[in-house]
Amino acid sequence: MELEGARVLVTGASSGIGAAAAVAFAGAGATVGICARRADRLVEVLERCRSRAPASCRWTVDLADLDALPGFAARADAELGGIDILVNNAGIPMRRRMQELALADLEAVMRVNFYAPVVLTSALLPGMLARRRGRVVNVSSMGTRTLALGVGAYAASKAALELYTEGLYADLLGSGVTAQLFVPGTTRTEFSTPRAGDRGVPWVDPDAMEAEAVADALVAHVRGDRFEGHASEALARTAATKRSDPNEFLEKAATRVLRT
Repeated sequence: MELEGARVLVTGASSGIGAAAAVAFAGAGATVGICARRADRLVEVLERCRSRAPASCRWTVDLADLDALPGFAARADAELGGIDILVNNAGIPMRRRMQELALADLEAVMRVNFYAPVVLTSALLPGMLARRRGRVVNVSSMGTRTLALGVGAYAASKAALELYTEGLYADLLGSGVTAQLFVPGTTRTEFSTPRAGDRGVPWVDPDAMEAEAVADALVAHVRGDRFEGHASEALARTAATKRSDPNEFLEKAATRVLRT
């Protein structure tokens, strides 16, 4: 998809992959709208975007407030002049073993990681369809393609988002609007660092990528027309290995865990 002159909305853009992606889209010639809860962080990111795309905008939004999202979507669409690309990047971690998981934990992670992207997409789709131009890009996780040790609820929310994206892709065929899935792995951001309330198994990935490298891969994926993209070839190979034989993949992964 052509990015020069496009209008892109990136959620969860106050830090990490979202912030890096917003700057990368601006560098590619797009006007960028950014949103997140932390206004002070958004100001910093917006300054970086405006150095390349002066008309870029920001909004302070709590994506967990689902009832407020249609109104926010309408405002963002109007102020950007019609959103061409929605990047549903925002997400929250949930580090709990499944046997310790409370329903409230699952509801919290599903609200932000799954329901919020669905509500935003539903709000912005009519305008995209009317213009016969648009793209919805949903950011998933390698948690759906490896062993979801201590992050089963988080991985489940992303798996729901993935199948929603597949359904969206199929139902939009021929409309001029498309859907894409992007899968990063562990990234060196605050999202991947331990935080209060964690009860999952600490996960250290020596091959974790920098946010800027992941953002570049995301932008490259959006430029193309393939449905699914990964942040690196290594991640794509891991995903293909699990898909080819999930039984063997999980047995080997479980053996490694039990030996540690």
